[in-house]
Amino acid sequence: PPPPPPPPGWGLGNYVALGTTGGTNALTDTVWVAAGTSLRTAATATVIALVVGGLVALVVSRRPRATVARRAVGVLDSVFMLPLGVSAVTVGFGFLITLDKPLGLDVDLRTSGLLVPIAQAVVATPLVVRTVLPVLRAIDPRQREVAATLGAPPRRVLATVDWPIAARSLGLAIGFAFAVSLGEFGATSFLARPDDATLPIVIFRLIGRPGAENYGMALAASVVLAAITATVMLGAERLRGERTGEF
Repeated sequence: PPPPPPPPGWGLGNYVALGTTGGTNALTDTVWVAAGTSLRTAATATVIALVVGGLVALVVSRRPRATVARRAVGVLDSVFMLPLGVSAVTVGFGFLITLDKPLGLDVDLRTSGLLVPIAQAVVATPLVVRTVLPVLRAIDPRQREVAATLGAPPRRVLATVDWPIAARSLGLAIGFAFAVSLGEFGATSFLARPDDATLPIVIFRLIGRPGAENYGMALAASVVLAAITATVMLGAERLRGERTGEF
């Protein structure tokens, strides 16, 4: 049987109830299980966003002389910025539609466990690009030219010139990507499976169920989500260090 509702006033009753499935079994799993799912999903999405966003920022930071190349770089930048101007709900709905037998293949990718992290990474990638790009653009091109003149191949130039400077913004990029993925609801609400819900989905379900116990659990779960997000951002600030300047 469900535990009795917590007494009115200040107390930890709502937090204790996070270890249950709520009144009338409103949840499939407990809030703590959902928190673990959120952390795993956000970590995977952050890795994807860092890899994709870092590569895009590296390409967009270049200043080609040819007009066609400059336009191509501008188009690439605009394409990866689209999630900032499009609702995350649209992103999730698009995944839901396009991954049902994509390209005519007899396979349904909507059941893949990587679908939610990929959708969250799509939302977080523009923030990674906008965090890393100003740092890469601030690099003096003459540093690359000097390294190339001394005989360093492009890969060595990238490792010795671009990477040490770009790494200064890595902590902030990780923090933004992880925090956005952790709290993402729009796309996740379309793609998350009932037995693999994240914290925002669980909070939404609790609020949508009647009862003071479910409402109290939703408030407590919101505090947990806020605390995790704040901890991630504080860690990102420490990882960023003092060398990155104001940005």
